[in-house]
Amino acid sequence: MSLVYLWRLGRNPLARGSDRVEAAILVLGVLIALLGVPLAAAAGSETYASMMERSALEAASRHSTTAFLLEDAPPARIGVDGTPSLETASVAARWALPDGRFQEAAVASDLGASAGDAVTVWLDESGAVVEPPVTPLDAASAGIGVGVGVWLSAVTLLAAGYLLARHLLNRARWAAWDREWARFGQDSRS
Repeated sequence: MSLVYLWRLGRNPLARGSDRVEAAILVLGVLIALLGVPLAAAAGSETYASMMERSALEAASRHSTTAFLLEDAPPARIGVDGTPSLETASVAARWALPDGRFQEAAVASDLGASAGDAVTVWLDESGAVVEPPVTPLDAASAGIGVGVGVWLSAVTLLAAGYLLARHLLNRARWAAWDREWARFGQDSRS
């Protein structure tokens, strides 16, 4: 339905009341969807800001070091298209601490890595192995994902509401047609 059609519908004497209601619901839904863009952007921006704050905190409290694998990782899996899998496995590794001692623990390593290979390990202030800090790219991706997700959810609900209203209006139109045909049948017999 184009906006020109909706404009003409309002001035058309043959348009039913239910047609005008359906057109109004459609126009209202489109307006709400457009007004939802800034709200979705605000939700995405808020997510981005909180993720950037988390990134700063994690970057300040975590540091990376180089660890060396003590054993071979499981063999790499090759996909049907010939590319190696990007999976990781938990493998024992050792790294030096700032005081000269060594620490050993299981770390994530690419499949197919050999004993002695170097891997980057992230440690917290207590020396425990942790995930790498959130990057600004992760924060931007999360913000965009939340913004788009919120808007698409709203549009999906609006579309579902429009389709439900249209279904109910069609039922009312069909019932009106049935009543008119029944009245026409009675008038033609008399």
